[in-house]
Amino acid sequence: MVAITPVNAGLPGARCAITIQRDWSEKKDPLQPQKSHTRCFLSSLSEKEKTRATHAVRQHWSVENRNHHKRDASAWQEDRHRHRKPNAALNLALTRNVLLALIPFEQGQPLGHFFEAYHHHPRHALRLILQASPVL
Repeated sequence: MVAITPVNAGLPGARCAITIQRDWSEKKDPLQPQKSHTRCFLSSLSEKEKTRATHAVRQHWSVENRNHHKRDASAWQEDRHRHRKPNAALNLALTRNVLLALIPFEQGQPLGHFFEAYHHHPRHALRLILQASPVL
């Protein structure tokens, strides 16, 4: 058996592997046993830059966590949808990303609040979309 290297694996920039273990318990039923999940990441950072690497992993998941509740706890219920055509799923995800970037969220306002407001005032929704300026 030959040891795998980053180059023969097609990942020439990989310099270290990072494993992160996450332990949690369900909020709905705290009496259930604690759950655990381990994720593996490859990084171009050196082993000496361990703090920077773990920060990058946390940063990645903080972005995911900030946006996930907006997508799933709203009328979109993104996790429940199973699209048979990959392009449909991709187009919906892109549309939702654009809308999340355009909607002027304020701290503590749920996405449903905006759905309701734009449903009752479609002109406001169209103005929001048509007057959006690209981010360069």
